[in-house]
Amino acid sequence: MNTLYVDISCGVSGDMLLAALVDCGVPLTHLREELMRLPIDPFTVDAERQMRSGIACLQMRFGLPQQHSHRRLDDLLELLDRSGLGAGIQERSARVLRRLGQAEAEVHNIPLANVHFHEIGALDTIIDIVGFCICCDYLQVDEVLFSTLLDGHGTITTEHGVMPVPVPATARLTRGFMVETCEIPTELITPTGAAVLTTLGKQETRMPALTISKEGYGCGTRVFKEKPNLLRIFLGQRPSQELHDAVWVLESDLDHISGEIMGYAAQLLLDQGALDASYLPLFMKKGRPGYRLSVLCREEQKGALIDTIMLATRTLGVRQHLVNRTLAQRQAAHGVLAGIAIQEKKCSYKGHSFTKPEYDSLVSVARATGRSLLDLMEEFITKHAGRQA
Repeated sequence: MNTLYVDISCGVSGDMLLAALVDCGVPLTHLREELMRLPIDPFTVDAERQMRSGIACLQMRFGLPQQHSHRRLDDLLELLDRSGLGAGIQERSARVLRRLGQAEAEVHNIPLANVHFHEIGALDTIIDIVGFCICCDYLQVDEVLFSTLLDGHGTITTEHGVMPVPVPATARLTRGFMVETCEIPTELITPTGAAVLTTLGKQETRMPALTISKEGYGCGTRVFKEKPNLLRIFLGQRPSQELHDAVWVLESDLDHISGEIMGYAAQLLLDQGALDASYLPLFMKKGRPGYRLSVLCREEQKGALIDTIMLATRTLGVRQHLVNRTLAQRQAAHGVLAGIAIQEKKCSYKGHSFTKPEYDSLVSVARATGRSLLDLMEEFITKHAGRQA
C-alpha cells in the first residue's frame, strides 16, 4: 500500500501540497498536460526552487487569466465533467469541492446552490484541488495521512471583512480533527488545504512505520521569522502485516427442507449480521439429498444465530467450532465506473494490492446503464490494470 504522509509544521495550503508532490517526483510536464484538460482560459503552471531555513523547497507559480465573474458549485463540477480527466481524479476533486462549498454554505447560513466561489473558487484553488488529485493518481497513492494541523492566530482581512483565525470555513472543515495554533499572527491553514486533507485523508498525529521511498518539500510565498513556511511529505510503504482473527463456524446438515427454505434461512442469517452464510449439496443417510449449512460469526453473535438456525430450519442440532483466519487488509473506498459513483474495497496482502468493486454497486450501475454485469466487471479490471502491485 502506497502511503502519503503530510507532515505539517507551518500550516497547509493547496499550492504548498501541490509543490511538495511535484518535489516528490511528479513531472511538471505531466501535471501541466493534465491540468490543461480543464476547459478554462489558457494558464501557465511553473515551479521555482526556494530556500526556507536552509531547506530546498518548491514553490508553485501560476499565470492565470483575469477573472470577471464568480462561479457556483455546479459551474465547477461542470468544468470537471467536461475536462476529460480520469474518472477517479474527477470523483475525488468533486468530493473536495462539494465539502468546501458545504462549509461555506454553513458558515454563511445560505443554501449550497447560492454559494459564490470567489476566494475559495478562484482558478488557482480549482487548480490546487485537481492538481493534488492528479499527482496522487500519478504516484499511485493508496492512502493519505496527515499530522496535527497547525494554524496561526489573530485576524485577517477578506472580502467578507475582518475574520478570526482559523477562518470560519477552515474551522468548520477541521471540526473533529486535532488542531494547534502557534505564535504567527495570521492564517496558516487555508480552506482549500483543509478541504483537501480532511476530505481525502485521515489524521495520524505521528507518522506510522513506513519504508520511505520519496520525500518532497513545498513552501508558501510568505517568509516568517518564527517558523519556516513549508510542509513536507513522505511517500512510502507500510510494513507487511498479516491480519489474523478467530471466528466461529456453525454447521448443520439438513435433508428435510427445500432449497427455497434454505435460501431464505441463509439470507436471514446474513441480515442478522453473520459474516458469511453458505450451503452445499450433499448425500446423507439412506441416500437422501440434503444441504450442509455453514455460517461464520463472531463470538457475540453465536447464540442468536444458533437460535435462528434452529427455528428457521427446524434442524435437530448445530455443530460449533472456533477457527483461525488469515486476512488481507482492506478499506472502503469510492470510485467511478461508467460515469457513476460506486463503492470499492481496497485490499492488500504482503505488499500486493488489488481493488474490488462492491457487488451491489455493480448491480446498480448495470441497471442504470443497461449493460451486463460481466461487461462492467471487465471494464473495472481493465481500468485498474497496472495499478495492482
